[in-house]
Amino acid sequence: MMAAPDPRPRPVFDPTLPPAQRDLLAAHPHALIPATRPPPPPVRARWEFPDLPDRFPARLAVVSALFLVALMTRSGALILVTGLGLVLVAVNLAIAGLLSARRIGESPARAAARHYHGRYLLAEDLDAPARALLHSAQEAVAAVTASPLAATGHVEPIDHAVVLPEQLWEIGTRLRRLTDMRARARVSSDIQLDVDVSGLLAERRAALRAADAAVTARVEALERYAAHLAAAEEHHRHLAAVRQLMEEQQEYRDLLAASAADEQAIGQVEELTDRARLAEADLRRSLEEAAQAARLLAPDDGPQPPSPHREDDGGPDGPDGTAPGTTG
Repeated sequence: MMAAPDPRPRPVFDPTLPPAQRDLLAAHPHALIPATRPPPPPVRARWEFPDLPDRFPARLAVVSALFLVALMTRSGALILVTGLGLVLVAVNLAIAGLLSARRIGESPARAAARHYHGRYLLAEDLDAPARALLHSAQEAVAAVTASPLAATGHVEPIDHAVVLPEQLWEIGTRLRRLTDMRARARVSSDIQLDVDVSGLLAERRAALRAADAAVTARVEALERYAAHLAAAEEHHRHLAAVRQLMEEQQEYRDLLAASAADEQAIGQVEELTDRARLAEADLRRSLEEAAQAARLLAPDDGPQPPSPHREDDGGPDGPDGTAPGTTG
């Protein structure tokens, strides 16, 4: 089974540093110097002429060739031209050197790292247990500062901006001291003395355990705060989801009310339909009665055709209802 990698904490800074300098140092971690090493001396500024190495060899070669030709031919004119060439080359190199000259000194980040040495701590300043604790504290602080609850007003952001950097710096300085004292305790335990110092060494070990437990409890308090804040953030998300559901619920209630209104409207329309059906039937009857009345009241348009029987016979039978020639 592979061992877990040694966590490497980020640099931790004294919160009383000027903000601009702290940001500069945080942006250039390669320039930082461990507190366990003395700061280097200031870098002396120097001048560089980057264009001269490219210009000087070619011009020197041309002038040297002209000078050799002048010596071989013993030509006064050529010697004069060579002298003028030397002057022009010197002037050209001087101008190029002035235009490309730059002063190389200590970078602002390196100067700040040297000036504020001891007011920041690196992973190299701590032993493995201290690095693990500081890394845990930084992870807890990162989780707290990344929480969106500060924007909602549930958490005071000034507390995070002021208190948390102070907590990290105090934890880091205590871990730095604990690292140094653990190293000295290991050296002391290896020293062979003629007197019994087991009591002293036991007291040292007890003090180291107590100090380690105290700083561990402080880191665990940060982790608990981050966990509580994460739980509160989760609760806030659930609450926001419930509020969203409640807002949407009103739309569903409106839809239900509209559905009920639709059902009532359907009943009203069906009632109107029944009334229209009755009115239609009444109108149909009225039209039929009017047509019947019209047929009954219609005048004769001309003489009626003669009946095949006499009207006074009363029909095919006689007036008395008997057939002709038949006696009662």
